Amino acid sequence: MSVSGGLGKLKQAAKTLRLEWDEARSAWRDENATRFEKDFLIPLLTQLHDAETTIAHLDTTLYEMHRDCD
Repeated sequence: MSVSGGLGKLKQAAKTLRLEWDEARSAWRDENATRFEKDFLIPLLTQLHDAETTIAHLDTTLYEMHRDCD
């Protein structure tokens, strides 16, 4: 039981989002871009980071549970 594959995909998606945003932000420099970043992107990236931490902890817990049952 490992969720590390899903965790890897989530981390890659977050990295891609950050890279794509950096590229878009270099051309989109108005108040709407600032508001979008503040209202949507930063909260989303924070939630993704929290999810990554939780999934990593879950993966460790599931591994330990599986090991203890053997």
